[in-house]
Amino acid sequence: MGLLSRKPKMGIEEFCREFYDTYIFHPIKLPDGEDIGSAFWNSAFNFVVEADQSFALIDRAVFRREMTALRLELLALAWGHKFKREKFTIPQSVFTRRYLEENEKFELWEIMGEYNQVVAQSATANKTGEQVSGRTGRALVTFVNMTRSNMWEDWCKANLKDTSNLSKEEEASLQSVARVINRFGADIKREDCVLPKMLSSKLLDRVGYKPRLAVEAAFRISAVIFGFYEGTKETIKSVNLQS
Repeated sequence: MGLLSRKPKMGIEEFCREFYDTYIFHPIKLPDGEDIGSAFWNSAFNFVVEADQSFALIDRAVFRREMTALRLELLALAWGHKFKREKFTIPQSVFTRRYLEENEKFELWEIMGEYNQVVAQSATANKTGEQVSGRTGRALVTFVNMTRSNMWEDWCKANLKDTSNLSKEEEASLQSVARVINRFGADIKREDCVLPKMLSSKLLDRVGYKPRLAVEAAFRISAVIFGFYEGTKETIKSVNLQS
């Protein structure tokens, strides 16, 4: 993934398009005809099955679809942690939505929204995934909610003329903005690992896995999810965006 990060100057759309094309949707073919993406997903799937054979009942195609959407969401989270400012994070979200729509993969954008909600909830969650309580917890919830609300209002005031009569393009932009705002306060590197655990739970629910997954298998899913974030962070750490 170093090829992308070695470019001295690049635009947001240029980076995202190249990343999506090269590493997610049109990966390099291996000598045996299998592409790198399929090899990776099969390896990840088998990694979990090794710890719990019951996971083999899950449809591999569904697993790949969900994990792809989750990977896109975690790329956006890592992107936000590096670049922070709205002039970098919102265009990334807007482009991702447009890219998926133009490439007839809009279903992935909608699935990303499911995981985005989990990311949002994690900012005010305790180690078990429930909303924090007590005086300190309430203060955190208030801070996160107020900050997100202010971010939303500020963006709307600066970019929308008439919020009561939105065009389709404006509605799409608002959805992209909301995704960015939902990521405020989320920290995948918390010591309690609550976000990877919450995302794993959401994944299992969405793929229709009903039994209680073995502890080691659940850990392995969380490890793959965390790896998405770390891998993306490594890829973008040296990216120098054009202003």
